[in-house]
Amino acid sequence: MTDALVEVRNLTKYFYEQDSLLDRLLGDEPVAVKAVDGLSFDITRGETLGLVGESGCGKSTTGETLLRLQNPTGGETRFDGQNIYEMDSAELTAFRRNASIVFQDPFSSLDPRMTIGATVKQPLEVHDWPPETDDDRPKEELRTERVEELLERVGLSGDQFDRYPHEFSGGQRQRIGIARALALDPEFVVLDEPTSALDVSVQAQILNLLDELQDEFGLTYLLISHDLSVIRHICDRVAVMYLGEIVEIGPSEALFSSPQHPYTEALLESVPRVNTDEREREIETLSGGVPSPRNPPSGCRFRTRCPVIIPPASVGVSQRVYRDIMTIRDRIRDQEIDIKGAKEFAGTDDTDAIVDRIMERALDVDLQGTHEQRVREALAFVVEGQWEDGEAQLSEYESVCETVPPQLQDERDHRSACHLREQPPEVEAAVEDAGVSVSTRADD
Repeated sequence: MTDALVEVRNLTKYFYEQDSLLDRLLGDEPVAVKAVDGLSFDITRGETLGLVGESGCGKSTTGETLLRLQNPTGGETRFDGQNIYEMDSAELTAFRRNASIVFQDPFSSLDPRMTIGATVKQPLEVHDWPPETDDDRPKEELRTERVEELLERVGLSGDQFDRYPHEFSGGQRQRIGIARALALDPEFVVLDEPTSALDVSVQAQILNLLDELQDEFGLTYLLISHDLSVIRHICDRVAVMYLGEIVEIGPSEALFSSPQHPYTEALLESVPRVNTDEREREIETLSGGVPSPRNPPSGCRFRTRCPVIIPPASVGVSQRVYRDIMTIRDRIRDQEIDIKGAKEFAGTDDTDAIVDRIMERALDVDLQGTHEQRVREALAFVVEGQWEDGEAQLSEYESVCETVPPQLQDERDHRSACHLREQPPEVEAAVEDAGVSVSTRADD
């Protein structure tokens, strides 16, 4: 394997709300939206790394921060061994020539007032291309020739130099964006959902073009997408992102054939298939919605939706029952149970009646025995406004998944951040302290 062109270490990017001058005068504390929270990965020369995940997980922010289109909150990104966040003006200018981006929307990423020739030529003018050469022709002539060559290489015509973006289809506009990204012959290109705004019939053409250009110009790609079929078609390796973190990374075929994280499994199960092997396909949808990056869950961020969360060794209940109890615990902890609404619906101030109403609305299964009693006692505290006592009543149900953040394993081609898999030594020690035996987890 070749050496790494891009090295990302503990990259974070937070956006802050309630951070205006007025908010400060009013004494409001800034609220961090953790769009990217501690990413570490490498991209080797000549490869395509796919970054996949649900909308809003931080994929595009990651790509923009790698190119220093946004400044990071923390961490570092090295390009060819140099930290781009410590570059001076001259070094940053040189970096801009070696790294570029193809944006998601070909309709809004092109200036409608500029011809496509002027659009593709603009990077050449900004960076005073070409450098000193033996060619005595004027630079403007050399630039025009370069643009015409690029347009023809991406499947357009040099004769279209003076036409405007509105005269082209979506697929043609994306080809123009690709030509612009290649104008300065970069080494590294971020492809931010390059086919998501295109018709299905055009997507394959664009992907094949990108593949050909990579071979021809020796490019290194970071391909950002939520479309797993696109990722599988073009990527050498894939990183799966959830709520600002990478939960799995590995070779494309290995990840698609043998996913190691429950979130990756859920993503793959969501892909439509033609061949069902003559069996009815059973798809278990994820419970709940994606938590807010303003207040992500403790421990494993996927635990609020995970179908295989690890219960304490002392709790003998099914996964479905345990999930319901966990949901109650989380809602008590976050004080998200509507006590007033439950009282109004019950039509009484009787605690037992109010608890009955809450359990009816909040649980998908009927609890029995000691588990039902403990949940009822916890909710009784909540009805009386004693939220902390209610949460403490269910403390024995605390999972290692909510107390110990999993990490990606070291020195492996295929890694996942999940307690169902072997973890780094410091995480393993915390898992053992929580009473979870490695032998009870999935095979690695």
